[in-house]
Amino acid sequence: MGKSKKGKQREQFETMVLSRFVLRWEKSVFLKKRKWTELPSDILLIIFQKLGPINVLTKAIRVCRDWLELARSEPVLWRKVDMTCHGKKFGPNYLEDIACIAVNWSAGRLEEFSAEEFGTYDLLQYITDSASNLKCIRLIRSHVEESELEKLIKRWLLLEEIELTRHWCSPELCEAIGLLCPRLKHFRLNELYFGCGSNKKNLIANYIGKTMPNLHSLQLIGSSMTEEGLHAILEGCPQLESLDIRNCDNLTINQRIQSELERIKILRLPNDSTIDYKFHRHVTESSPCWGPCSFCYGSSSDSDSDIDSDTETYFDIKYGHIVFQNCE
Repeated sequence: MGKSKKGKQREQFETMVLSRFVLRWEKSVFLKKRKWTELPSDILLIIFQKLGPINVLTKAIRVCRDWLELARSEPVLWRKVDMTCHGKKFGPNYLEDIACIAVNWSAGRLEEFSAEEFGTYDLLQYITDSASNLKCIRLIRSHVEESELEKLIKRWLLLEEIELTRHWCSPELCEAIGLLCPRLKHFRLNELYFGCGSNKKNLIANYIGKTMPNLHSLQLIGSSMTEEGLHAILEGCPQLESLDIRNCDNLTINQRIQSELERIKILRLPNDSTIDYKFHRHVTESSPCWGPCSFCYGSSSDSDSDIDSDTETYFDIKYGHIVFQNCE
C-alpha cells in the first residue's frame, strides 16, 4: 500500500528539519576550524575601520594576539578616532583610557578626534601633545571648561573643523577660535533652544562673521540669534556654501535675508527637522541630563569596566600596552 498524503507530508517535514540540522552542524564545524589569523592584513584593516575604534579596542583585539599586534602596529588605522554613538555602554573614565591608547597607537598621525559625553582637559591636552597634525575635533557634551578649551585652542593652529555640541561657548571663546584657527573651514556650535539671550548670540554671530572669513560650512542648531546676527555671518563669510540654522526660532526669514541665502548651496531652515542630525538627541528637549552621572551610567564600578572574566585585560595608559592574561 502506498503512503498516505499525511505520511508523505510528515516525511518531507522530517527531511527538511534533518537537512537544516546538518547544514547548521557543517556551518559550526567550519567556523570552529576557521583560522582567523590567516585573514590578509589588508582585509583585516578594512574590517577594523568599519568596526570603529571602540569596537576594535574593546572586542576585536581580544580575538587573538595577531589581531592585537596588527591594530597596534598600523598608525593609519588611528588617523581618525571617532568615539561617539557608544550607547553609554562604557563610563567616561573607561572611554578616556581607551582613547589614550588610540592616541598612542596613532604614532603622532592623529588628524581627527571625536568624543561624546566624555572628555576632560587632561585627555585633550594629551591629544594635543601627541598629535601635531590635528585638523578636526568634535566635542559632544564634553567636560572641558571654557578657560581650559581656550588654552588648547592656542595650540590647534592647523585646525580646519571644530564642533561644540551642548558645550558652553561664550562670545569671547568664539572670537578666540576664529582668531587662533586661521584655517578653520567648518564650524558647528549646537545647543538647545531656550529663546533668550539673543543679544549674546548675535554677538557670537558677529564674531563668526568677523573672524571666520574662510568658513565653507556652518551649523548653529538651536541658536537664539536674530536676523541681525545672521546678516553679519552672511556678510562676513563669502565662501559659505552650507548653512544649518535649524531650531533657530528667533529668526524671521525676511526678504533681505532670503536674497542673501540664495548663494547657499546646502541650506537647512529653522523649521526643518533635526532627526537626521547624528546627535539629534542632544539638541532636543527629550535629551537626558547634562553629562554622565550615576543615573545614566550606574555606579562607577559598573560603568568604568567592561572586562570579561575569561579574558582579563588591563590598560597601561603611559605606554598604551594591552596585556592578555588568559588569551589563547
